[in-house]
Amino acid sequence: MGATPEPGMPVAVVLRSPQPVQWQGEIVALRDASLAIRVANAPASWNSMLPYYVICGTPGSRFKAPANFVARNGDVAAFKLNARWKALDLRHDQRLAADLQAEVRSVLGNSRQQGRVIDISLGGAAIATETKPGGSQVEVGLNAQGYSARVLCDVISTSQAGSEVVLHLGFKDLTPPHQAFIRQLVAWLLESESRAS
Repeated sequence: MGATPEPGMPVAVVLRSPQPVQWQGEIVALRDASLAIRVANAPASWNSMLPYYVICGTPGSRFKAPANFVARNGDVAAFKLNARWKALDLRHDQRLAADLQAEVRSVLGNSRQQGRVIDISLGGAAIATETKPGGSQVEVGLNAQGYSARVLCDVISTSQAGSEVVLHLGFKDLTPPHQAFIRQLVAWLLESESRAS
């Protein structure tokens, strides 16, 4: 997509803070640098003094723009963009394609389901599951090369891929053994990839 959002396009509104908060929404209208967004689970009140980002697009082709809250009418919030749309790249580490089984547990509840790691890096992973787990964090059980680890992850975003939900995860609070496990797994995948090419 080009850096031109359209009405009906899904977006995320992110409060820029040390502990970012995110709301999902949909563009209702836009004109010049103004954007009206219908926000699901909107906060009780928006703060015009706080900095926000509006993010649109699909994983791998996302754009962001800094914005300020202007007004609210029910579940629709108006924002003024402070700059042009720019490409958003959250992937600081090289991601490697994978096809590994994983177990995904919701940190909030007792839900547990099988998933499939479709790519992984030193900083996170994308895992396909049947349903989206509740909450903003999950615990992922990984098994590879005879070793296993349970890793806490932040749910950065989700996307739909056919009948599956893809969880885009960032690893959180990795212990040294977890870091070593992930490094070994990424090195093994990198070696397998170079052997295959």
